[in-house]
Amino acid sequence: MLINPWVRNYEKDDHSALRRVRDWASRKLGSTVDYGFGYGTWVFIGNDTVIKIDPEVGRSERFTHELAISQLEIPGIATPKVLETGTLEGRAWVIIDRLDGSSGYNVWPGLDHSAKAMLTSQLADALSYLHKFQPDQGLLHAETSNWSRHVRLSFNRVLRAVDNVVPGRVLSMSQAAFAEWEDALTDRPRVLCHGDIWLGNILVNGNGTLAGILDFDRMALAPADYELDMLLRFWRYPWNFVPEQLEAIYEYPLEIELMQPFVDLCQGDLTDKQISARLSTLELIYRLNLVNRFGWSQQHAMMFDTVLSGNWADGLV
Repeated sequence: MLINPWVRNYEKDDHSALRRVRDWASRKLGSTVDYGFGYGTWVFIGNDTVIKIDPEVGRSERFTHELAISQLEIPGIATPKVLETGTLEGRAWVIIDRLDGSSGYNVWPGLDHSAKAMLTSQLADALSYLHKFQPDQGLLHAETSNWSRHVRLSFNRVLRAVDNVVPGRVLSMSQAAFAEWEDALTDRPRVLCHGDIWLGNILVNGNGTLAGILDFDRMALAPADYELDMLLRFWRYPWNFVPEQLEAIYEYPLEIELMQPFVDLCQGDLTDKQISARLSTLELIYRLNLVNRFGWSQQHAMMFDTVLSGNWADGLV
């Protein structure tokens, strides 16, 4: 992610601490506990509430994003409300209410094209309310007041980090592509973007209608087109996001035309060429960050071919 202040090393999980935290969470919830998944978060799901705990010690501000949107109201759509916060062994935790509905990736395969179009339209409408919401900016973590500078610094930082990892040809091509695209990085009015919208972060009713939106960890004040970044990535490579048992169901890209409501919401006065360039820069940074974390592989080589070809946003605009 371009904006993700909570990156951590999963290989260094303190499993002894996790056992103690799990026992504490079970007592705190006072009910049967399921274990969920959150990016860089331990998640414990009770009957009526959910506990999220930061695996890292000493980050008291870890869950202020949840506080920032706790007063958010979207008509007919549930979002998490903070019930209690605290620390355990130096680890920040938050208790939020449990929302009703099924994970979007479980429901999506059973919907026909018309129902899928209705769901994406409902989600775009819900995001329009989020974009208008005015949070306490002191509770947000990413400094994005100068978006073009923010993106350029992110690119230069990760390019230096992978200098000895990525093949020289790919590094040269990445620099040339970014130089071509960066003129499109004009500053635009900032809105409150979720930043991590995909089917795993929405809840859907049995009839296929949107019920709730989850996981605001990557929320940021940014240009509205930033919202398309994760959406397009999921649409093109859904098998990389869903649980392993669903990978075969999501083995092909989703229908790109279903993203049109999001484009209508986020493109504004950007030309198709500008929005394509802006999304390409974000995807390039994302791919370089993945290589920095996991090393180079043939899969990464294929991904870079797609991005550096200039065709990343084909079909979207």
